[in-house]
Amino acid sequence: MSKPRLGTQRYRFRPFEDEAHLECLCRLNLRGRNVGAYLLKHQRQYSLVFGFRSQGIHTQLQPGQAEPTLKRLEDGLKGFRPGDRLRIHWRSFADDKERQQSLETLIQTTATLESQFLLLAQQRATRDLTTEKQRQPKQLYLFATYPLGSGQEQSADHVEKLLAWVVAQYDTFKGLKEHNQQQSYVQLLTQGFTDGYLHWEQQLNARMGLQVTPMSTEDLWQYLWTQFNSTSTPEIPQCLELSDADSDAKLTELIHDPLHATSRLIRGENGQPSHPKADRQWVQVKGKFVGVVVLESKPAGFTTPEHQLYYLWQALAQFPDCECVCELAAADRMMTRVTLQRLTKQSVTATFRANLLRDVDVASQMRMKQGVEAQERIYEGALPIWISGMVLLHRDSPESLAEACQKLTNAFHQGDFIRETEIAWQLWLRSLPIVGDRLIDDGRRQMYLTNEAPGLMPVACPRTIDHRGIELITRDGQMPVYLDFVNQHRGMLVFGETRSGKSVLAAEIFVWAIANGMNVISLDYPKPDGTTTYTDLVKFFGDQGAYFDIGSESNNLFQIPDLRNLQDNQRQERLDDYKEFLVKALDTMVMGTETDNQLGKRVHTVLWQALSNFFETPQILTRYEAAFESGFGSPEWQHMPTLANFVETVANLDLEVESALLNEAIATILLELRGWLSSRVGKAISQPSTIRTDARLTVFALRNVGDNIEAAVLALSAQSMAFRRALEVSDSLLAIDESPILFKYNGIAQIIGQVCANGAKSGIRPLIIGQDPDTIAQSVAGSQILQNLNTRLVGAIQPNALPSYQRLFGYDPSLLRPNTEESFRISPGRLCSHWLLDADARLTPCAHYPSPELLGAVANNPKEQRARQRVLAQHPNKFAGYAAFAKAYVQALRSGQSLDTIAVSTPQFELIHSAAELAPSGHQPQSRTPRRSS
Repeated sequence: MSKPRLGTQRYRFRPFEDEAHLECLCRLNLRGRNVGAYLLKHQRQYSLVFGFRSQGIHTQLQPGQAEPTLKRLEDGLKGFRPGDRLRIHWRSFADDKERQQSLETLIQTTATLESQFLLLAQQRATRDLTTEKQRQPKQLYLFATYPLGSGQEQSADHVEKLLAWVVAQYDTFKGLKEHNQQQSYVQLLTQGFTDGYLHWEQQLNARMGLQVTPMSTEDLWQYLWTQFNSTSTPEIPQCLELSDADSDAKLTELIHDPLHATSRLIRGENGQPSHPKADRQWVQVKGKFVGVVVLESKPAGFTTPEHQLYYLWQALAQFPDCECVCELAAADRMMTRVTLQRLTKQSVTATFRANLLRDVDVASQMRMKQGVEAQERIYEGALPIWISGMVLLHRDSPESLAEACQKLTNAFHQGDFIRETEIAWQLWLRSLPIVGDRLIDDGRRQMYLTNEAPGLMPVACPRTIDHRGIELITRDGQMPVYLDFVNQHRGMLVFGETRSGKSVLAAEIFVWAIANGMNVISLDYPKPDGTTTYTDLVKFFGDQGAYFDIGSESNNLFQIPDLRNLQDNQRQERLDDYKEFLVKALDTMVMGTETDNQLGKRVHTVLWQALSNFFETPQILTRYEAAFESGFGSPEWQHMPTLANFVETVANLDLEVESALLNEAIATILLELRGWLSSRVGKAISQPSTIRTDARLTVFALRNVGDNIEAAVLALSAQSMAFRRALEVSDSLLAIDESPILFKYNGIAQIIGQVCANGAKSGIRPLIIGQDPDTIAQSVAGSQILQNLNTRLVGAIQPNALPSYQRLFGYDPSLLRPNTEESFRISPGRLCSHWLLDADARLTPCAHYPSPELLGAVANNPKEQRARQRVLAQHPNKFAGYAAFAKAYVQALRSGQSLDTIAVSTPQFELIHSAAELAPSGHQPQSRTPRRSS
């Protein structure tokens, strides 16, 4: 029996460095710009690749905006020159590094333990969302290629080649070779900047309207590094810098690492190599298996402009951890036209022959019709564009990768996306911007006209409002968007029906404001038991929280801001600002709304004169200084000047002018202010403050309010606290909860209207929370409020509320109809609320995911309060108690259990052994009897 001969199997390994074409990174400091670029060399040809960032085209445009957006993209494609290539990289990966760093920085800077606790909880909630693939930041990069040539004079024949070689040898002999090479690079880079970068910047910004930002050299190196590594980005190994700072182009080579940049990318980290591992069906990078799905045929057509613009987005938004790469290149226009003419003639001939045979060639007729239409569009101005498209999916195992690829191919109802099973590694390699090859070979590229091509450009992406702030997650695509009211002055409106998550969202805003050093003052209408929506949150903040009830607390209207740390000129200027506020408040207390008549004008003048005398009295100033020096609650604090002292000043006022109207004005002031001193509301504002002046969260419970004037005075009291903090160099957030009830009082509506219109000057951000906009619109300052609050969040609403939003805000009912559906309400399983965010003229459907600890701190119905008290009673440490309650509370909500089962005290038992049981063996044992332990 002969043994079969075993053949030898040979493997050929190719270094990754040989597959990449990166020469070095370049920095072009020309014409006041700092531009980065990859310098590639492929087959003796140089090219520069410029990188751009873009926020893309928003995924929820207003009706009628999609068509002009497509027209701009088409105009940009018509500007492609022969040899131009543009690659679009759309990326979506679960990554929370930037958010975690932002929260960590905030945790380190805030001094409030309660804020740190809630921010740490938010860090963990963000990490959980990232782990569950429910948080997918998205980036859009554009890489534009400009061919530079070989960098040497082209030789036509052997004689010219010989002459060029002789000249090169002569320059080497004279020592000019290095100088000539340097000048050659200067010419190449200068040409690349003027003819390449400036052209692409104009194309992408002005013609396409993509609002791109050029990537610096550091950005380009970071982009490459993150493709292969997870650690922080090191210094750029080598960089070629061209600068015209001294009006003369100067080329400098910076070397920080002798190892080439491509080798540095794959050298490895933490003892493990970073080089990619290739396979026919996948490539393994950073521990993930990457599969490739390629566009093999174009869609039959697009039904609407929105369908064309969002064709890729609607499918890709369903898949986490993926990237889409699209390459566009100008086609030969003359050859395309000739080819179309030939195809049309062939179809005409085939149709004619079929007619001779009394047959119908449907396919030829369709091709003829399509060819004629394509030629018509070309003659009308459309141009041919080569398009290559692929989607890269990243998964943990080959099995999960195969499943994801299959789902992706099924997600496209038009057009064929087919998984690459033979050269997946090669297609992944070509997707890198440092590889000069075409994305896909000629035989698999698709040709489109410029009016069709935008449908396969992955430029649709939810646009974030700000770069930091409170975080919301878009419903489609799970992209985080941020709302920054700290560094941007934003007035906010929050609408939603009962149990739609308004209170939790507002609490998130409060926590973010407090953590950033702002003071929060909230006006609320209390429940019958005297508590408000945020009473429990105030208790959580301890000494940093204050609760103002006119029946038991006071807020001194004449408590001026503490300006001791300011310079003299600033101190006087801000004191004058507070005097103006006091005059306005006293005007309201004395004259109500009738301030335009002769008596009202005279009262205003007398009040100004009296305030000037009041703040020039040495005894008054001494009492202020002693109160601030000794601090809140001290005996000196109790002697701080109040409204009663101001009434004495008015009574002793000598204006050295005799007039019946003047005497009537003084008498009116004394009569009204003394009346206020004896009223319930007046006492709350005319005694030394009993609520902490350094409290970061203060809630005003507006109960037992008699009329509009009392409501206005209480609103002024809240505004005085916000204004004081603003003048003490600390911005404030003024929140109005239960606005449908509070805005029935004209006084409150007028005060809030003034804050909305002029709050930016004093650093006060208004936040209004209500169930519907009708009550606000019908108030005396409705138009002033609605027109000046530029950020709106609309939660779950009833269908009968749609006409109100259309009338007041111009929302198309189709945009708000999802807000009326059951899926928009809070889901017990996910514990998130849903919102339509309207900011900066952009609508974004999104969700708010609060941390369990924030939910536990805000929970305010009786069952929730009792459960929290039971848990807190078991933990001497407040934060440990809140953490334990949050865990049990969320578990109960998700499982549907009653909150009465949380931390229920159960009787403890111990076993009591009988004497017979303790007897020696042989005796009959007795039964065990449980006894309740004391």
